[in-house]
Amino acid sequence: MRDTGASARRAARHVTLFLDVDGVLNSYPVTGLRFLRERRRKVRAWHYELHFRPRVVRFLDRLTRRRLVDIVWLSTWSQRCRTEIEPKLGFRSSFEVIPMPDDTYNRFANDPHEWWKARAVEEWFAAHEEGRAIWIDDDLTAPETRAHFEQKYGSRLLMIAPEFSQGLSEDHFSLIRNFTYRRAVPAPARRTLLTTEPTGELAAVQVPAPGLTSTDSLAGDNAAVTNDFPAGIGTTYHGKA
Repeated sequence: MRDTGASARRAARHVTLFLDVDGVLNSYPVTGLRFLRERRRKVRAWHYELHFRPRVVRFLDRLTRRRLVDIVWLSTWSQRCRTEIEPKLGFRSSFEVIPMPDDTYNRFANDPHEWWKARAVEEWFAAHEEGRAIWIDDDLTAPETRAHFEQKYGSRLLMIAPEFSQGLSEDHFSLIRNFTYRRAVPAPARRTLLTTEPTGELAAVQVPAPGLTSTDSLAGDNAAVTNDFPAGIGTTYHGKA
């Protein structure tokens, strides 16, 4: 018998992950001892040499196999993400691509109304009113674009902007995992005090639990689902924690 409760929980935490290539997967050039320490590999894709970390690729593959995310390529590599990046970097799955519609590349990265990637993400949110997304792109350091998406989508969107020279790393993994899991926590307990009314009769008064003010809502004794997200949700996360 199908566990509909588990299916509902899985659907609630399922997100779409918009993924860039350069500055996220590829951090060319990485040289010397650092290349060895980070267990990088180098490949030729199209006309370029890429320095990537297989562990990052495996992490992203696991997310899709566990049905926690749907990855969508959002990169100037466009369809070459499927013909070059996926096979050369060793992805086990193939993902949808949103191709670059013109030759502007990242010229308008600081203009959320002109940048083609920003428009693509806006269109996705317009089509998914309850949807949640992760957007990983080193150009999300652009202040105007960052502020626009923070204000408009808040906790529905996790933006991660790795440093180009570092790329996506283990420091970002916990942010991504936590965003895909909403944890249920007990609602604050209510306390009942007995007070004496002017008439001399006793009356029950509901008192907020510690940590709440009298204006906070007390939603009862059942578990309440909260957006228990780490710092960085709805904001850009730069480099290492």
